[in-house]
This record gives sequence, C-alpha cells and structure tokens, in this order.
Amino acid sequence: MNKFFTFIIGGALGAIGGLLLAPRSGEETRNMVADQASSLADNAQDLMGQAGEKVQEFAGQAADKVQSGIKQATEKGEEVASKAQEVVANGAEAAIDKNEDLRAKIDAARERIAAQVKKNAGEVGDKVQEVASDAADKAKDVADKAAGAVDKAADKATDAAEKAADKAK
Repeated sequence: MNKFFTFIIGGALGAIGGLLLAPRSGEETRNMVADQASSLADNAQDLMGQAGEKVQEFAGQAADKVQSGIKQATEKGEEVASKAQEVVANGAEAAIDKNEDLRAKIDAARERIAAQVKKNAGEVGDKVQEVASDAADKAKDVADKAAGAVDKAADKATDAAEKAADKAK
C-alpha cells in the first residue's frame, strides 16, 4: 500500500515540475495537465484494480489456510481423543488385572494363614493333652499318696482304738 501512495505522489510531483518548467502557452499547458491527470487517473484505476485483485487473492489464500488449519486441528483433536480413549481403556484393563492379581494374593494369604492357624491349633491341642496327661498323672500320684496317708491314719486309728479297748478291759 505504501508503494502505491509513493508512486502517486511521485507522479503528481513530476507532473507539477514539468508544468512549471515547460515553455508552453496556458492552453497547451492546461491540455497537457488534463492529459496527465487523465493518464494519472487511469493509472490509479489500474493500480486500484490490481490492488483489489491482490486483496481478493490474499483473502482467498487466507481462507484456504484457515480451512486447512481447521481441518488439521480437527484431525489432531480426533487423533488425541482416540489416543486418550485407548490409554483409558488400557488403564482400565491394567486396573482390572491388578485387582485380580491382588485378589489372588489375598486368597493365597488367607489359605496360608488358615493352614498356620490349623497347625498352631494342632500343636496347642497336643500341648494341652500333654499338660492334661501330666496333670492327671500328678493328680493320681497325689490321690495315691492321700489314699496311702488315709490308710496309714486308719491303721493308726484302729491300733489306737484296739489299745484303748485293751486298756479298758
């Protein structure tokens, strides 16, 4: 746009300079100015037409580039959305797999704990039987000793009663 105005100003200055320096009569100079003005107007119209064509061409190119950019952006958006869906799906599958692995580990741990509790219960049961057997043996020994002591006491009581009966006779 700057070149166009520079061209117009240069043309006008050239025409004015030519008029002022030309040794012609007023009528010839007016005719010459009219011709120059007409020529200048024609040139201006041609340049305006060319500028309009360039603006239209630029606008068309800009519109094409905008459409192309929109198309590329849409394609990229669809691609990103597709990848995001794929990542989410893979993440969900991985989570399900991890959940199943975790459940399997929990079940295995439960089985190990149950087996250990059963083993410990068996060992405790054996220990309880051993202690109970020892206690029963000791109780029998105490009962036998008590019975022996009772028998001795009874024997002594019988002896004492017989002695007392003999003395009383």
